[in-house]
Amino acid sequence: MMKEDEFLSKVTQIGGKAYVVGGWVRDRLMGSCPHDRDYVLCGLDEARFIEAFPHAVKAGNSFPVFILMIDGSACDIALARTERKEGSGYRGFAVEYGPGVTIEEDLFRRDTTINSMAWSLEEKKLIDPFGGNADIKARMIRATSFHFCEDPVRALRAARQAAEFDFAIENHTLEMMGLCREELSKEPRERIFGELKRAMHSGKPSVFFLMLAKAQIIETVIPPLDRIWKSGSLDGGKAFKKVMDILDKTAGASERGEIRFASLARSVSSSLPEMSAVCVLKEIDRTVRLPILWGRCAEFAMMHLPHPATGKDPAVAVDTLSALQNHPIEIDGCTAITKAEGTIDSYPFLANSELYLETMKKARAELPLAIEGKARAEWIRERQIEAIGRICRK
Repeated sequence: MMKEDEFLSKVTQIGGKAYVVGGWVRDRLMGSCPHDRDYVLCGLDEARFIEAFPHAVKAGNSFPVFILMIDGSACDIALARTERKEGSGYRGFAVEYGPGVTIEEDLFRRDTTINSMAWSLEEKKLIDPFGGNADIKARMIRATSFHFCEDPVRALRAARQAAEFDFAIENHTLEMMGLCREELSKEPRERIFGELKRAMHSGKPSVFFLMLAKAQIIETVIPPLDRIWKSGSLDGGKAFKKVMDILDKTAGASERGEIRFASLARSVSSSLPEMSAVCVLKEIDRTVRLPILWGRCAEFAMMHLPHPATGKDPAVAVDTLSALQNHPIEIDGCTAITKAEGTIDSYPFLANSELYLETMKKARAELPLAIEGKARAEWIRERQIEAIGRICRK
């Protein structure tokens, strides 16, 4: 197994310089535990690298990126490169690489300053030409250069990083994010969802949407939420703030991204009574290709989790718990959402689900053998409602 010291020694012997780049450097400076290491090599051409590392597996087509096992992990090894935008979207780049490309030139093409740093393995020092470390200390997301706008999804990534790290976004960077609006609307929905998914798993997902709203690009991700943001001139932003508060509280109660999204979709739908829940979901799916799991959980929260006013009705309790038995949102998901909304007391069948389910099970066990077909299901439901009603009257 190749160790990093051995890798560095080989790179140095053939005239190259090796750097660790990207998230590992950022996380190390932020005091969190770095994970995957990505390397950039300067001073080498592709043929010389392959000759020195014949077991490396080439992964990139338009530019040389290799996979190499170092310290027991599969690591990305890229030759330093520059990029020039020539077309639209994230594929419209002309790439240049070779021994003459410096580490500073490679870092210049990256999205934000906190991701545009490198660690020199040879000199054991930080390479920080754009002030990324200072921005970490200031808790600020800042575009590295004009290259930021060349891949429109970087606008979403900046908002997502703000949510992950609870950072602010520098004003000029917000303006650059806004310039990505037109190209974002043409991006593959899978790329948009990729950033949404990671944002939903962040510590404070509301920051993601707030930054998108400030940059005036929230409609490219959640169009109905854009309507709520724009209605802020009428209600002082109360509706948007309420939706965001519920989202963050749900995030505090559940780590599941699909539950957090379901909570968001339910809150958005409640804030837009003029739109049906079906229309809200369809609008979102047009910009973000929702996985089946996320769509099902959102649909249940919006259409089948009852209004708080009916949450104590025995029939509602029986029907909802029966529907939840084989549904991926699960009782815990509904509980997290209603706790975030501050309505859990209106849903005793969630707060006391074990008692309710056991009561329904006992009522089912009393089923006479002679009853069959549709009458069987109706008899079970009626007895379960009666049994739950007795609990409610206590």
